Amino acid sequence: MAITKEWVSAKPKVNADGNVTEWSVEYKYTDGDFSHTFSKSEKIDVPSKAPSGYSKSEILGLMDEAHWDDMFNKKNNVHKNPPVADTVDNDFDINSLS
Repeated sequence: MAITKEWVSAKPKVNADGNVTEWSVEYKYTDGDFSHTFSKSEKIDVPSKAPSGYSKSEILGLMDEAHWDDMFNKKNNVHKNPPVADTVDNDFDINSLS
């Protein structure tokens, strides 16, 4: 099944001039029955644009999408291939040892 990505939210914080000083983003990855939403805030060093002056790809680029891709793949791999769990032998008799 293909991994899907979708915007959950992108909230700009603006200064008195109406220029974005920070973006807070939530972005969701889904693969079948597994999903994970990443959240990140990124400050804009030199605020120079209103929220409408940004494109989705530009905002996503601020968030390091490649890192999110890598982290989702790792989380999804653990979901699909869970580690073998250790079990406790409650019936072990210590007195059976010399």
